Amino acid sequence: MTDATSRAPNFFHPGEPLAADEMRITALGTGMPFVRRWQASAGWLVELGNGDVFIFDLGTASMTNLNALGVPHGKLDKVFLTHLHVDHWGDLTSLYAVGMVRDRFTPLHVWGPSGPEPHLGTAAFGEAFSRAMAWDIETRIAVTGGGAGAEIVFHEFDYLAARKEVYAEHGVTITAFPALHCLDGPNSYRLDWNGLSFVYLGDGKPSQFIVDNGQNADVLVHEAFVPAHEYARKTHLPLHVAQNIAHGVHCPPRSAGKIFSLTRPRLAVLYHLMRGEDLTVPILDDLRLTYAGPVTIAEDLMVFNVTAERITQRMAVVPDLAWPVPSDRAVDERPPIDPARMARLSPTLQAAEIPVEGVETTVRAGEAK
Repeated sequence: MTDATSRAPNFFHPGEPLAADEMRITALGTGMPFVRRWQASAGWLVELGNGDVFIFDLGTASMTNLNALGVPHGKLDKVFLTHLHVDHWGDLTSLYAVGMVRDRFTPLHVWGPSGPEPHLGTAAFGEAFSRAMAWDIETRIAVTGGGAGAEIVFHEFDYLAARKEVYAEHGVTITAFPALHCLDGPNSYRLDWNGLSFVYLGDGKPSQFIVDNGQNADVLVHEAFVPAHEYARKTHLPLHVAQNIAHGVHCPPRSAGKIFSLTRPRLAVLYHLMRGEDLTVPILDDLRLTYAGPVTIAEDLMVFNVTAERITQRMAVVPDLAWPVPSDRAVDERPPIDPARMARLSPTLQAAEIPVEGVETTVRAGEAK
């Protein structure tokens, strides 16, 4: 049963308790690389009643919505990337850097597929990512103490395997399977826990892989590109270019509908499309050519609470100017700050500093006034 109103408030407010047998899925970003004021790039948050939290993709601007949801960064240490387009990982930089300053005292773990060549896979991406972040992380270690939270660990798996278990802990199983998008490498995911399931395509054309692995999911999130003629009209692209994008490497609504008809989810969710009031009808008209079941078009901060009995769909009401929320950790697990590590400006630059009375530039734990 899909129910948008009964037995739950009409809106989701951050901090709402999650029942022990419940799954909560939140859209962090539902859009494209062309980031918009109210539509971030791809990202999904999955929270489970056992306390586990997972992120599936974290595209550009999606961290804004994640921070607004008030989830402590100490819980945000598991990210599953479908592929390496920047609109699916662009805010990984922010999650990594901010989390270590906040209260993520464990390494950030990132899973992702290999590529057709070594330099196109997640392992190579991780090495380059770590090099690119080196100056940023080194400076944050100096002022916070660093510790395990300053570490990032990339887990690469074989992109070609038709179904592989990439995570299995605390009763949660996450499997990955290939997606057909642009070039070999992209994968999709299925999370199973407590008899509930979440399937996330990422990007991709309709394939037998999603049919085989998406059967009878509670929530199946599938991309549905804006119909090509509407995309050309909105973006001023030549129609043949719009068709190459919409049909060649993405999935028009009727193709997504074909997948939904073959997999029969309790709730089908369309995402990864540019929203517009004048586009909803064309999208749904195209979808209904192949699918007649329950469906919704995702918006940023749309929330789905999933139990065995029902799926409740709401919109989150969040602050525009959010502040970090602390975790329930009893102690701060950061190592002591090393004053020598902070004072690393060259003598030439140090000589230019203007001291101000009463301003302490290096403070250890327990010394703050």
